[in-house]
Amino acid sequence: MSAEKKQISSPLRYPGSKKRLTGYIEEILALNDLDNYLFVEPFAGGANVSLYLLQNNLVDSIGLIERDPLVASFWQIVFSKNEKEVNWLIEQIRTIDIDLQNWIKYKNTVPDTKKERALACLFLNRTSFSGILAPSSGPIGGYSQSSQYKIDCRFPRAKLITKIKTLSKLRDKVKFVWNLHWKNGLTRIKNMKISGRLNNAILFYFDPPFFHQADRLYRYFFQEKDHKDLKSSILKIKSPWILSYDYCDEVKGLYGNESLTRVELLYSASQNGGSKSAQEVIISNIEYLPAKTKLWRSTEEWKNGKT
Repeated sequence: MSAEKKQISSPLRYPGSKKRLTGYIEEILALNDLDNYLFVEPFAGGANVSLYLLQNNLVDSIGLIERDPLVASFWQIVFSKNEKEVNWLIEQIRTIDIDLQNWIKYKNTVPDTKKERALACLFLNRTSFSGILAPSSGPIGGYSQSSQYKIDCRFPRAKLITKIKTLSKLRDKVKFVWNLHWKNGLTRIKNMKISGRLNNAILFYFDPPFFHQADRLYRYFFQEKDHKDLKSSILKIKSPWILSYDYCDEVKGLYGNESLTRVELLYSASQNGGSKSAQEVIISNIEYLPAKTKLWRSTEEWKNGKT
């Protein structure tokens, strides 16, 4: 998409981040004249798609639903209408010691307050391998800190503060941030629509935990039954929806190969710190999907100016 587009990317690092999917979803909106929608992510995570669409006025507003209390608390503080809460988080980012002692503290406890949970989320996300919050994930640089890359190498204080300050200004366009299971979030939305407390046209974007290796990537992941429950719920939704998944036999078996549009992304959660190409699938009840499905360019393609 155009280089003039605004994108303050998420302060959170996520394996399989959907940052490279933003232009693809933007094109879906354009092809189908989907504007002025409330864009809802029932698996918010890093929320890169929501943030991009909101910053570029491609949606009316956003709503985030997240089961993980650490991640939900982070977004609740970033978009809090109480500036004291945002300023508190910014001050912690400015002054906290980025060391193994704090990593161990946050790894082994769940703070009691929303503010402390927000800080724990950002701290662990920025000091753990590939931003992974799952229990099995270790600190960047290892416990010995003998690696070339130390625990603080992904914690750029000034940059994080700038991101949070910029994003917090969008708070009036954030309808809600809920710490809920996705199913409970959909039920709440349905009840609010029935009662007239939510009148917006809604566009849903589902980015659930992957089938493969999800237990190594997330604190809350899916079993086979959860994937089936999600399909059952999504297919009942009358509003437009988009679903992204890892491309695998399980997804093909669940949704049928003919309903899948494969897209090629770059992932960065690799042991050597590099990126690798991987395929995901897009499933949607929206009529028109973009023809272009390779969403990255090699170094050689960049040099040659190829799209």
